[in-house]
Amino acid sequence: MTWITVAWPMVAAACLTLGLIELRIALAQRARTARILFSLSALTMAAFAGMELALLRVDTVANVEVLLPLMDIAVGAVIALLTAFIWVYFGTGNKWLALGTIALYAIGAAADLVPGSDMTYQSITGVRTIETFGGATFNVVEGVPNPWNVLPYLSALVFIAFVTDASVRLWRRGGRRRALVVGGSVVIFTLTAGIHSALVETGILRTPYLFSWAYIAILLAMASELNSDVLAAARIAVQLRDSERRMDLASEAAGLGMWAWDILNDTVWATSRARSLFGFSESETLSLEKLMNAVHPDDREMRRRALETTLASGKDYEVEYRVSLADGQICWIASRGRVERDANGKPIRIRGVVLDVSKRRGTEMELQQLHNQLIHTSRVTMMGQLASALAHELNQPLGAILRNAEAAEIFLQHDPPDLDELRAILADIRKDDQRAGDVIERLRALLKRRSIQTRALAVSDLLSNAATLTRADAVARHITLEIEDATGLPAVMGDRVHLQQVLLNLIINAMDAVDGAPAERRRVVVRARRFDAHAVEVEVSDCGHGIPSEKLSQVFEPFYTTKENGTGIGLPISRTIVEAHGGRIRAGNNADHGATFRFTLPAAEESVTAEATAT
Repeated sequence: MTWITVAWPMVAAACLTLGLIELRIALAQRARTARILFSLSALTMAAFAGMELALLRVDTVANVEVLLPLMDIAVGAVIALLTAFIWVYFGTGNKWLALGTIALYAIGAAADLVPGSDMTYQSITGVRTIETFGGATFNVVEGVPNPWNVLPYLSALVFIAFVTDASVRLWRRGGRRRALVVGGSVVIFTLTAGIHSALVETGILRTPYLFSWAYIAILLAMASELNSDVLAAARIAVQLRDSERRMDLASEAAGLGMWAWDILNDTVWATSRARSLFGFSESETLSLEKLMNAVHPDDREMRRRALETTLASGKDYEVEYRVSLADGQICWIASRGRVERDANGKPIRIRGVVLDVSKRRGTEMELQQLHNQLIHTSRVTMMGQLASALAHELNQPLGAILRNAEAAEIFLQHDPPDLDELRAILADIRKDDQRAGDVIERLRALLKRRSIQTRALAVSDLLSNAATLTRADAVARHITLEIEDATGLPAVMGDRVHLQQVLLNLIINAMDAVDGAPAERRRVVVRARRFDAHAVEVEVSDCGHGIPSEKLSQVFEPFYTTKENGTGIGLPISRTIVEAHGGRIRAGNNADHGATFRFTLPAAEESVTAEATAT
């Protein structure tokens, strides 16, 4: 075994190894074209090194005629691949120089198609053995030079010009390391291989071809670049791990879990905090379907619609839903996310955070229960204010029932009894009983604890019911209560009992405001009108002392009152009820005397309005 049989396989192994490494890296990257081109050139050069070794051991002209065209093709492939590699890897260069490089070599390689000749020799005369240092021997080819052989050398010169031009342009753009290391190594390779090949083919040097050896310059350059990329990736990996640890620590402190959904591959990445909120282990593979199955069945459709809206519109993903855990507990999750899109606008990923809001939800439910109790207490308090007047109103039908019953007893004592009179008396009793029953039913509805249940309501019914409950109190206090006709207005969407509470509160406040006024100003007016195409406005106006202008902005604040014995909760509750219906309430002083309170309610659709009116 001589140094020749060891050196060329080593060069081939080096080219093969780095070529395979670059190919593996290229297949793992998105921008892979440049590395694939270089890896193909390295693999081709590994094959060429094997051909060089075979040429050193060739012993017949016939074998030479087979081997030399294959070597010409391999060299041409390496030049073409390196040209394309520089064009892609540098992102710059003169395309005419690139095309000229490939075209000149391709024209020269056409000589390989002529039988008995190749691009280097017009005819091969023989093979001669030469002894070199260390006692090693190798064979060289002898023959008549081919004039077409000048074209590959012209191709090499054009290729050098192309690489130099591309390197200069890249240098000016700031890519100095890449231009110097990669561009310089390609130029060195081309010059070394070209000059040495020319000296061998002209007979000046009696040495083997060192084309593959010259390629070592490019291997070293790319190994340097590869090591630089690996070191940079290692530094970035360390920084990412540190950043991830800090991010995990911050998110844990804030109670946040982070997640990312890869839409194309339908895979979900989640931090340990996010996994624990959904009841998943650290090792479980997550997908959108698995996350959806963890959501409470009643909330899945809402979450799905929110996700579809985000993907379609690009708006931020915001939704709150319940998660059913394995131990039977229910956890409220607030999820926020943002869509990432590719260059074509197609969604590729959503990144976001999740937060356990169970405590907040529980507090909100408790506050809502307390709020409902407060509204109920307000209704009970208001009914207490009306109690004496309502008792008087109930006494009237009850007294009439008693008198009619006594009269019926008298008529029954007649012989024969007057049946017509008895029928009339019974009709009066039924009428008075219904009247008393209506009053009691309205009281029961107002005193009942309930949540808001919206439906289409006729405005005229709302005003007449409120008038029925407050008219007795108005008569007792010698106040004129005017309810203007509200027929013809569209129905409104709302809860009958809650809206009656608002009206009763405003009417009682208005009557309290005129209680000490002169007789001609002891008047309260309730009217309704069309506010706009989508709302109806109701107003309650009095002729009392009005509201101090500096206090107008405070009348709807909790516990603020202008009454000596007021609680300050009636108007805040009224505002809450109106706003819960999608309306708005406001107050203002009249031009002459008193104040007016107005609130709006959303109008129902026309079909619903007709149904409410008919009812």
